Amino acid sequence: MAPRVVLFGATGYTGRLTAKALVARGERPVLAGRDARALAVLAAELGGLPTALAHAGDPASVRALVEAGDVLVTTVGPFGRYGAVALEAAAGKGAIYLDAAGESPFTRQVFETYGPRGGTLLSGFGYDAVAGNLAAGLALEGIGEDAARVDVAYFVGGGSLWPAASAGTLGSLVPVLSAPRYTYRKGIVPELRPRVRDFAVGARMRPALTAGGVEHYTLPRLAPGLQEVDRYVGMLGPATRAAAALPRPLVAWAGGIALNLLAKQARRRPRQPTLTARVVAIVYDAVGTPLGEVHLSGVDPYDFTARFLAWSAVRALEGVYGTGALGPVEAFGLEALQAGCAEAGIVRVSG
Repeated sequence: MAPRVVLFGATGYTGRLTAKALVARGERPVLAGRDARALAVLAAELGGLPTALAHAGDPASVRALVEAGDVLVTTVGPFGRYGAVALEAAAGKGAIYLDAAGESPFTRQVFETYGPRGGTLLSGFGYDAVAGNLAAGLALEGIGEDAARVDVAYFVGGGSLWPAASAGTLGSLVPVLSAPRYTYRKGIVPELRPRVRDFAVGARMRPALTAGGVEHYTLPRLAPGLQEVDRYVGMLGPATRAAAALPRPLVAWAGGIALNLLAKQARRRPRQPTLTARVVAIVYDAVGTPLGEVHLSGVDPYDFTARFLAWSAVRALEGVYGTGALGPVEAFGLEALQAGCAEAGIVRVSG
């Protein structure tokens, strides 16, 4: 049997977008999930695609989805609760694992625990990791050994994150708020409190706070001379500094209650794609002098994530550079990644 793309979580918000993006690329993915009726409706809508029942609570059903050479795309979250099931299923069968996880504790688990075991693990292949890896990769080009620090920052435009966020995103933020923070200082180290700095985005300065992510693991492998990597998230707007000042247990408790309420509301309303993507990467030398800066801009982050997952799945069927837990530049190369991001809707722009 020829290698296939299997989409686990196909009937969720991001899953549906990804299924449509795969079909738009000429693929006929196997749609997998726990709701047979919803799968049948989606499969018929997309031209009679094959379906398979699987549930993260039944690991055997997830293992049965794939064989060696397949690409297992999963959008089933929160990944800290459900992600390991699909990851272990793919690795155990010799399939390529691909997700869009944005949860820093799960990222740490993938790179530190599962990556050294082998397999091909492409985790965090959504907006809030891929775009930063691309921006930083472009900013690092040609700088060489002088690069000592990279700052990567993610923003959204076109409205507030909360009304435009999906229920899945809101639910996934709860474990992130309660998890220990980390950053990169010649290695992964704890960060007791997030730090805030302002970035020039378009015509104004916007605040962002530090958060753990894929970049802490992948960028030092692209530029071994890097001593510091900081990843910033600027989705909170005016609340950024207040959020950074609060103790983590309080943020986790209050944020968890608020986010769960918002997630319930989000499930009762259709999400409107009103956001735009903005990413900044800046490279510095050892004394803090900026050496290079790259800005990216593009479509709604959810649309980008779905399109990029589809692009990555098709490319992965053709082959991936390396094994273990890989970043997007490592997996596909910088030139191909830039082309794939452009196809998915994010491109380089002037500041």
